[in-house]
Amino acid sequence: MTSGEGSTATGGVGVRGGGSGDRDGSARPSSVDEGSADWDLEEEYDDEYVVRPWWGRTSTLVVAVVVLFVVSGAVTAWLRISDLQERVDTLEAQTLAGETARQDAILLAEDLATYDYRDLGGNFRHVASRATDRFAGQLRALTEELGPELQQTRAVATATARSAGVVRADTGNAVVIVFVDQTVTNTSTPRPRVERSRMELTLVREGGVWRLDQAGEL
Repeated sequence: MTSGEGSTATGGVGVRGGGSGDRDGSARPSSVDEGSADWDLEEEYDDEYVVRPWWGRTSTLVVAVVVLFVVSGAVTAWLRISDLQERVDTLEAQTLAGETARQDAILLAEDLATYDYRDLGGNFRHVASRATDRFAGQLRALTEELGPELQQTRAVATATARSAGVVRADTGNAVVIVFVDQTVTNTSTPRPRVERSRMELTLVREGGVWRLDQAGEL
C-alpha cells in the first residue's frame, strides 16, 4: 500500500513536470511561437488596411469613368448643337439675302426695260447709279450705241415684272430670273404692243446694297 502510493505520487510528479499544462491541468501547446503569431497578425492587418490611392479604388474608378463619359457626351452634344445652329443661321442668312436680291432685281429689271427717247440719259443714269462700276460702264456704251436709233424711232417702253425667282444666292452674290412684260410704242408701231421677255440679272452686294453687275435676255 505504501509503495503503491509512492509510485502514484511519483507518476503524478512526472506528469506535472513533463507537461506544459496550466495548474488546472488544461493543455497548452508548447510548439507555438508567440513572436511568430504576433508577426502574422501584423501582416494580415497591414494587408487588410493598406491605404490605396483614390484612383486605385474600384468604386472611385467606376465613378470617374461614368463622369468622363457624361462630360464627353455633353461636349459632343454641345458641338453638334453649335454646328447645327451655325448651319441654321447660315441658311437663314442666305434665304434673307436671296429674298432681298429678288425684290431688288424686280425693280432693276423694270428700270432697265423702261426708257423714253426724250430722256434716255436720265433713265439709264438712274439704272447706272444702282449698278456696279463695270456694268455702269457697259450701260453707258450701250446708250451711246442705241441712243440715236431710239430717238429716231421715238421709242418709248414701260416694263412691268410679272414674277421673279432666285436661281442661286448667298450673302454676297445672287442670280435672279425676272419675267417682264414690256409695253412698247415707236414710229413703226404707234399702237402699243406687249413684248414678254425673260431677263437674267446677276447682283453683287456692295456696302450692304445689291447692285446690278450683269443683265441679259434668255
